[in-house]
Amino acid sequence: MIETESSEIDWDAGGIETELGWALPLTFQTFTRLGTEAVSAMPQGPRGYQVLVAITTEEPSSQLQLAQRLGIDKTQMTYLLDALEAEGLVSRRPAPTDRRVRHVHPTDAGRATLDTARAQLRQAEDRLLGTLDPDERATLRTLLARVAVAADAARTDPDFEHPVAAPERSRRGTSTPTDRTPS
Repeated sequence: MIETESSEIDWDAGGIETELGWALPLTFQTFTRLGTEAVSAMPQGPRGYQVLVAITTEEPSSQLQLAQRLGIDKTQMTYLLDALEAEGLVSRRPAPTDRRVRHVHPTDAGRATLDTARAQLRQAEDRLLGTLDPDERATLRTLLARVAVAADAARTDPDFEHPVAAPERSRRGTSTPTDRTPS
């Protein structure tokens, strides 16, 4: 757990620790380090994890749609899927409406690997968010998700590749109820 008591922060003084521009990048950098370590056993690390999350929680989509959704270059997506497929974590099957298009599906091994990686990532999140109680963690996740979805909608740089906010897609229904609620 990362130790810091909010009572140590003098909010009235307006110090650097009260600035969102200081807190967000530091939190992101720490999460990136902890999260990358947590999913390091996953083929292709965080990107492999993102692909497995997307294909287990959303309707099947093509490789190209998946690349666009996750903000991954389509050529890199091919290599990424090749690695996941070589490990037996995903399969690519012809789309029912167009056999030229290949949909990406998780395998049972992919789902099991995702479950393990997700548990390890939650442990990393617990380290980062250790000073917050469970309700505060849920509130933080909810608020950050709302801000991120709104920020994506207001995005003005079409060349900036990043995961596209599409919460309506993550409703496949194959996850457990606890997977769908902030923790």
